[in-house]
Amino acid sequence: MKKFIQHNPPHPGEILLEFYLDPLGLTVTEASDKLLITRPNLSTIVNKRAGISPLMALKLARAFKTTPHYWMNLQANYDLWHAMNNNKSVTDRVEQLVK
Repeated sequence: MKKFIQHNPPHPGEILLEFYLDPLGLTVTEASDKLLITRPNLSTIVNKRAGISPLMALKLARAFKTTPHYWMNLQANYDLWHAMNNNKSVTDRVEQLVK
C-alpha cells in the first residue's frame, strides 16, 4: 500500500480553534451558541476528542464561509493518517487480491 499522507495532519478542531475562533476573538461558548450546538460538544471538537460530522461540517461551512468539503477533508485526512499509522500490523496481514 502506498503511503500518500506523509505527515501527521492536524485535527480539524485544532484548525477551527487556531484559524477561526482565536482570530475572530470567539470563545467556545460564543461559537457554540452561534453554531446551535452545546458548549461541551464544541469543546470536545476543539480539544481533539471528537471529530467533525457531516452536519457539523455544514454548520462550520456556513458560519465561516468555507465549504463542507473543506471540513470533511480535514477530518478524513486526520482519520486516514491515524488509521494507517496505528493499524499497520492488521493491514499488513490482509491478502492482496489483485496483483
